[in-house]
This record gives sequence, structure tokens and C-alpha cells, in this order.
Amino acid sequence: MSTRRIHSEDAAAAGEIVRLARERSEDLIDPFPPSQEIEVLVDMGARGKADPTHARIAVSGVAVAGYGALDYSSEMRRAHLIGPVVHPDQRRKGFGRALLNDLTDQARVARQRYVRTAVGARNRGAQALLKKAGFKRKETHTCLRLARPESIPTIAVDNVEIRRVESELDDLYFDFTRKLVPRQPKQMRSLLKSDAYVVILAFKNDKPVGCVEVDLRNGSVASVENLDAPPSLLHRGLGNALLVEAMAAAFERDNVDVLDLVVSGTDRSRLEGLQSAGFQVRHEVIGYELRV
Repeated sequence: MSTRRIHSEDAAAAGEIVRLARERSEDLIDPFPPSQEIEVLVDMGARGKADPTHARIAVSGVAVAGYGALDYSSEMRRAHLIGPVVHPDQRRKGFGRALLNDLTDQARVARQRYVRTAVGARNRGAQALLKKAGFKRKETHTCLRLARPESIPTIAVDNVEIRRVESELDDLYFDFTRKLVPRQPKQMRSLLKSDAYVVILAFKNDKPVGCVEVDLRNGSVASVENLDAPPSLLHRGLGNALLVEAMAAAFERDNVDVLDLVVSGTDRSRLEGLQSAGFQVRHEVIGYELRV
């Protein structure tokens, strides 16, 4: 048994392991990067882009037995763990623990302060693995899905302008979103150029006060990412206004059938409000964190 950095000839096998894992409801490991992110990271690792993403595999003989990755920020010193994902036929043989140890070691080498991840609330095996490695349980999140609606409402917030980013992102955007996700400006600009990622900003007095992003890389399934604004504005309706604009951005694409959304916590009143708008609860996930 060994672990190493992924190479181009490993990408197809790693992608197949991810596909097999996703077929099993108990393996809803990580909805937080967009649903296609693992494949994206496999591709990045295969093309040798080790920074800021480190993709690793576990090897049994000559076969790929498992896969995992780190997405980290040298500025924020906070890493996001993806996986580890082990082939169904290779489980309970220590591959997951080996990959987890390897990836957390990589985080230490990269001088990260924390490693964060999330697993499905029903995924007892992954939770046990994380706890044994010293991860502490944090917040719970609820994952919801919205089918294409017949119409999308319009919501306005006094003295706030909501618009999509159509041109080059500036430093104001990165300063605002830095606390949300460990992502480099070059990485974000690459996403926008693909025309499969939409950034929506809310402005008040020409300064960004809220944002939401829509990931369109996974074919018929779009996902809402990084919806955030000050609590005072969220309570005045800005959260709903940003979500509605995200819905519009997603469903204006003819190939998009559903929109996924992850909500922090299990606030029943908020969940009921989203359900009344057509969202259906799919599952709950639990966040974990390791100080390295």
C-alpha cells in the first residue's frame, strides 16, 4: 500500500472511483465544492497543477484504490479536504486512513492552519475515520434541490443594486469573498472565462455588500455557491434577492434542470421557507475541522 501524487494515466481510474461512490447514497461525501469539482481536481492533478490543489491517490499493486485532494490558500492558510474516496472493493483495508494522513501531512507542509471538510450525516464510516484522525465536529448543513420552476419572482432591496459580473473582477470582489473560500484570483478568473460560472454581486454606495455564485459545470445540475451578506441586509431580504438572481442565472440555461443549494444549520423556519418556494430537502451533512 502506498500513496502518491496523481499522474495523467491515473485520472480515469480516479474518476471511476468517484462515480462508483456517488452511486451509493451513504457516500454523499462532499457537496461543498460543486458536484463536478472532484473531476476538475483530478484533471488539475493529472495536468501537473499542484498549486493550489494537491490531488493524491492510494495504490494497491498497480491499481488505483482511492483518491483525495486538498484545495488550499497560501494567504488564508485554510485547506479544504475532498474525500478521501476509496473504491468499494478496497474498503476497510486502510487506504482511506493512509490517504487522509497523506493529505493532512500535505497541509502541514503547505503551512495551512486548518483542514476543513464535510460528510453526509449518514456516512458513519467517513465520520469515524475523521474522528480517529483528530477532526472535530463543527456545524451541520442541509442540502436542497429545486426543479425548474414555471416562473421566477423579482425581489428588490432598497438602496441595493444586484448585478452579474460581466467583466474582469477587481480587488473589491476578492477582498469581499476572501473569508468565504480559499481561492486565488487566477483560479476564479479561469472559472469565469469558461462561461460555466456566474458571479453575482450586491452593491450599496458602490461597495460590494453581498454575493452569490452559480456553478454550471455539471450539465443539468447547477449549484448555488457562497451566498453571503451582512446579517442586517440578509434580514431585509437581500439573501432572498441574491438567491432569486442565482435561480435566474441557472435556469436561463436550457440544459439546466435542477438547482442545488446548501444551507448552514438546520433552521426549520428557514428550511420551511425554502420548501414553500419549491426546494426539496435531500440530505444533511456535517462539517469537520482539524487544526494542523
